[in-house]
Amino acid sequence: MTIYKSVPPVNKSDTGDLLRKAGLVIPLILGMFCLIVPFLPTEHSGNLPLFSLLGRFHPLILHFPIVLILLLALSVFAGRFHASLKHPVLTKALLLLACISSFVAVLAGYLLYLTEDYAGQLINNHLIGGVLTGFFISLATFVYFFNEKGVLAFGIWIYHGFLMASTVSLGYTSHIGGSLTHGADFLTEPLELLFPPSSSLPDKPMEEMLIYGDVVATLLDAKCVNCHNENKTKGGLLMNSHDALLKSGDGGKPAVVEGKPEESEMVVRMLLPPDHEDRMPPEGKPGLSENEIALVKFWIEKGAPEDMTVGDLDEDSDINRSLAAMLPQINRTRHKIALENEAFEEVRKELEQLAEKINVRISLDEKAEGKSFDLKMKFPPRPFSNEELLALAPYASYFSSISLASADIGDDELFFIGKMENLERLYIPKTSVDGSGLPYLVHLEKLKEINLSFTSLKGGNALHLLEFPNLNKVYIYGTSVGKDVIQALQERKKSTEFILEEGPNY
Repeated sequence: MTIYKSVPPVNKSDTGDLLRKAGLVIPLILGMFCLIVPFLPTEHSGNLPLFSLLGRFHPLILHFPIVLILLLALSVFAGRFHASLKHPVLTKALLLLACISSFVAVLAGYLLYLTEDYAGQLINNHLIGGVLTGFFISLATFVYFFNEKGVLAFGIWIYHGFLMASTVSLGYTSHIGGSLTHGADFLTEPLELLFPPSSSLPDKPMEEMLIYGDVVATLLDAKCVNCHNENKTKGGLLMNSHDALLKSGDGGKPAVVEGKPEESEMVVRMLLPPDHEDRMPPEGKPGLSENEIALVKFWIEKGAPEDMTVGDLDEDSDINRSLAAMLPQINRTRHKIALENEAFEEVRKELEQLAEKINVRISLDEKAEGKSFDLKMKFPPRPFSNEELLALAPYASYFSSISLASADIGDDELFFIGKMENLERLYIPKTSVDGSGLPYLVHLEKLKEINLSFTSLKGGNALHLLEFPNLNKVYIYGTSVGKDVIQALQERKKSTEFILEEGPNY
């Protein structure tokens, strides 16, 4: 006789109670932990390889809460149109997964912050945004489970409110994360192309535009003036005004010979092969197009007049048709240059005030390729350290030369200097820099010269100098770096000159 043992039926009530308890306890615990994260230490001593490994999973993990929270927001929106689209069991599962994955993403993000070289307001905002996202989705989860039987009068609206808050916080945090990875203007840059900002420069009818003042000068401003201006006259050629174009350069030849484009030094250099050392602009920089050069030659042939307008041209001429095709781009360039000049002038005024406040000298850098500033310590040197560098941080991209001789800075402060993406020369002699912070600077592609004389530079840390891509000169006199290390550096990096001299202070 076969005996069948009866299997006790699954008690759905018990399963439901267990799920409800989980839905109440888990979000409360994880929500509280999320709020604790901003108060945890962000600095550590020694190596934490396990924490570093776990932290590097943050970019992978963060996609889970993003998808889950957006699905929950979509389900609420869709459910308002049709009741059949509401699935309480699925919603509960998504909420719990979103709550847990948000906490794990926040924890991994904190570990990444702790163990990697992150600092600044942007990373702090990203962390706070992540914490708020985790906290709000935890509250939304708790309210949904707590109000399962409708015990709260406005429970569903409270749930929707917290879910909306978590969605908004998620969007903000994702934007900050994109800015950290791709730059602060990652999202807004395409908008400037779609909706270009207008400058104070008035628009002109096409026929009233000056061939020189509005067209040729714009082309030269965009492609040539950064190397041929009152601060930097490469080859002795000054090209930032009509009068300057008619004057001779170092070679005794003027940039423009009225009526003779073939004798005009500007045109001659524009037509040289791209790899020729005298070509203008030099190799690696965008030059004028064939149509733009043809326009410049036409203007010179006509005597390089300052008052000729587009309306003076023959309507059926090739040059007029070519100019009509170029004008939209030229107009955009005119406004862009005007905006850049206005912004630069505003920054110059702000830096003037800041220089007075932190007691340094800030002036236009005459040696730089473009428009930028030079910062020098006053003599005798006043206190200058982390606080002053933080004040300069919003203007980091405007500096091409920094001189902090005898300043109270060390290797940690090199992190802030590393944000100065256009830096060409750095003078930090007689500081406590030992070289451990040099990796903060290795990505500065424009950095050509650095003075480390009379610093605490160590031989091992000096090897980081091999990683600098375009360094020409390094002054390391009066350091503990041995001659054998200097010789090895010179042999390994022949393009860089390692100089045992005190070197310049600015």
